[in-house]
Amino acid sequence: MGLFNQTKILAVADGSAIPLSEVEDEAFASGMLGEGFAVKPTSGTIYSPVDGKIEGITETKHAYSIHSDDGLDVLVHIGVDTVKLGGMGFTPAVNEGDTVKAGDVIAMADLGAIRAAGYDTVTPVLISNNDKIPGEKMKMKYGQVRGGVSAVMSWRN
Repeated sequence: MGLFNQTKILAVADGSAIPLSEVEDEAFASGMLGEGFAVKPTSGTIYSPVDGKIEGITETKHAYSIHSDDGLDVLVHIGVDTVKLGGMGFTPAVNEGDTVKAGDVIAMADLGAIRAAGYDTVTPVLISNNDKIPGEKMKMKYGQVRGGVSAVMSWRN
């Protein structure tokens, strides 16, 4: 990583990027699970926020862990309490071990079915190894975003 390299974490869906503190789940909102942001999705296409390798996909297909090329451990968690759906409404587009580029589709989520079942579709994006984030240099950009295109978190290395 050179002097002028910049790390960017992209939006995982079209919609509105919000601070984690606005997620209606204490584990996410408190930052206990990691630093990051969330997206209130308007479409069910879920994109990789970083270049990296798919390290894990939950059995219920609602959460994806990615180890980024920059050494970040990133979790994309589609919805709140959606583990209770048992996989209904989620279709992975990747497999564990796959290499992805930021902006690649990693999953499809049936937002209508998830909401009809009574679950919030807000999608937290968490970095669990917070020590890799230089807090004083980090910038966040909230508001309308395009999945796989808009940078929400960024910092210079």
